[in-house]
Amino acid sequence: MRPYILLTLFLLASALALSASLAISADASEYTLGIFGNANMDEAVDDQDIDYLKGVIDGSNPATNLSDANCDGLIDDQDLDQVQKIVDGSESEIVILDAQKRNVTLTVPIKRAVAVNTGALEIIRAIGVDVSDVFVGVSSYAITNSQYWPELKDTTSITYGSPDYEQIAKLDPDVVILYKAPKKDEAFDKYQAIGVPVICMDCFNQAEMDGSIKIFGELFNQKDEASALIEWYHKYVDLVLERTGKLSQSDRPKTLFYNYPESNYPLLKAANRNSGEQTMIVKAGGVNIAENLNSSSGVAEADWEWLLSEDPEIIISNVVAAEDKSGYCANESAYEYMKKVLGILQNDTTINSTSAGKNGRIFIICTDVNRGPMQAAGMVLMAKLIHPDLFKDLDYQSILKEYYETWQKIPYQGIYVYPSLE
Repeated sequence: MRPYILLTLFLLASALALSASLAISADASEYTLGIFGNANMDEAVDDQDIDYLKGVIDGSNPATNLSDANCDGLIDDQDLDQVQKIVDGSESEIVILDAQKRNVTLTVPIKRAVAVNTGALEIIRAIGVDVSDVFVGVSSYAITNSQYWPELKDTTSITYGSPDYEQIAKLDPDVVILYKAPKKDEAFDKYQAIGVPVICMDCFNQAEMDGSIKIFGELFNQKDEASALIEWYHKYVDLVLERTGKLSQSDRPKTLFYNYPESNYPLLKAANRNSGEQTMIVKAGGVNIAENLNSSSGVAEADWEWLLSEDPEIIISNVVAAEDKSGYCANESAYEYMKKVLGILQNDTTINSTSAGKNGRIFIICTDVNRGPMQAAGMVLMAKLIHPDLFKDLDYQSILKEYYETWQKIPYQGIYVYPSLE
């Protein structure tokens, strides 16, 4: 196909992509898998993409944003060959669209990697990758959590947010995996200067979870395992949504998610619509009163007068995971710490004047339950806090046990909520 024709197609692609994806199937997926070659913009790269690409080449289908499978600026038979290789699992390179909407070409399967994104690391271990063999550098958070990551205790520690580029260059990774929003010192041009590809992945927001898991399945040649993990995760998330989806608006309690009061109080930092907590609250059957507060980061500073006027019926706050605070490695002293944080909220005059304060519906949870596929248990926990009667038959701890033992290959332990639901 001639370049000027292709240029026209690409100029039209943005306008046509949405209508094209809707025309493909009446029951189209809720997300688009960000792998170039996913020409029909659904949740997988498969034979349907080959058929769709043939239509693009002969002019019967409009080009979409992911039609150019090898990202060479042309849509031709080479793209058909690339998609066939992805379907067969024989591709040597793949181009992904990362969480920053960057096109990144990677050599696959990944054999050496660096991850500061612990959510990504967790997913990758869950789909059967030997992380001790593949990861030559990981975040200091993973290194210090040796109970959760025993196989990584001797791995090179990478400082989150302030990478040592010379150190990373010496590790010679095939890819560096960052969080969705890189810190200011995590500069793409500096990674380019040392010749190391870098990707940003969203492993926390449920809307992006399936796509991230599938991308890792492609990158590490674990496609079947990735699909199995998605199926397991959805078994619980969809069960919660099935029950709460029937609730009327009046049956959905007004909920505040107070972000890290242990460090933010007396400032009131609330999770808004851009946070991972937003999805969990809504699917668990609540109404996030801070949904429309303005902040692109997912956490907005609010006024105490605003809180009083909104009058939340439930307040849920998180604390960090640490031996003496909460989470997998927590010991009995964590109960005292979480009780202390709860006391800060209970002793606040404004909070005490809300329905949540008056009725004793204030809870402290471990931040980790909103990480990766662990959200299967986190969703059930959130649902039990918001609708205890509706979810009395579900036990978040048994789901966590299943997750740890089946997917992470570690024994169940830890402290995740206070007051206890037992």
